[in-house]
Amino acid sequence: MTQRRVLVTGGAGFIGSHVVDALLARGDEVLVIDDLSTGARGNLGDAVECRTVDISDGPELGRAVEGERFDSVVHCASRTKVVESLEKPDLYRRVIVDGTRNVVDAALATGARDLINLSTGGAIYGETPQCATEETPLRPASPYGEFKADAERIVGDAGLRSVTLRLANAYGPRQRRDLEGGVIAIFLGAWQRHEPLTVYGDGTAERDYLFVDDIAAAVTAALDADVMGVYNIGTGVPTSVLALIEVMSEVLGPPAAVRHAPRREGEIQRSCVDVSRAGRDGLWRPRTSLREGIERTARA
Repeated sequence: MTQRRVLVTGGAGFIGSHVVDALLARGDEVLVIDDLSTGARGNLGDAVECRTVDISDGPELGRAVEGERFDSVVHCASRTKVVESLEKPDLYRRVIVDGTRNVVDAALATGARDLINLSTGGAIYGETPQCATEETPLRPASPYGEFKADAERIVGDAGLRSVTLRLANAYGPRQRRDLEGGVIAIFLGAWQRHEPLTVYGDGTAERDYLFVDDIAAAVTAALDADVMGVYNIGTGVPTSVLALIEVMSEVLGPPAAVRHAPRREGEIQRSCVDVSRAGRDGLWRPRTSLREGIERTARA
């Protein structure tokens, strides 16, 4: 395997920092771009160079990579909250759409051959009574999902070998445990503080929960594989919130309490992705069960 020089946007964030770890573990050289609005420098090793840059500022990003050469770009930087995107659509458009366009420009200017783009399977398909395949029509129910679809088109038209990974609901170590985090991280935080869990709606909403190390493995596989286009990355197993609490209770013991709140605007009832294409093309298969991933996250 040839050593690469890789630019990782959003590399100090939850998913991005795990991608950086996976790249370093196989001997790649990495430069991180991150505005540190939700990520943290502490997620990265001291030897990793991190430049504080807002990708939605094209000139600033251009200056940050001026004179650099990269083999590949992994685009992790994004805003990721469905409910927040309803409240701040202009912010989400600027970061996701304009930011992706700027990242493509930076990739071309620095000679990159490959662009791996992290997208969403959880928000881009809308309701999925059956787990969505890559051919399932896109029906995003939020600006976040809409702008991610726009970003995918920008990447697909970039003139590079590009792979977009539509991720299921990510969880794992380093995910924020405040309201910026995912439900597993938020629940873990409440468990550790001996506080009640808040369930929005009746708890029957289902998600496809994907361990972050499996995401990092999908990224490195996409860098190496002779593939292009869009791939779902998930488990293909929908789990309700109430079932999730049962699994977490088996690992952590019972929670302090469970309380219900009204269902939140913009959130869908069932989200699940079919990952057959990734397996069929020899790209990737999920490796970590929900229980194992929760155990590893709780120990971190």
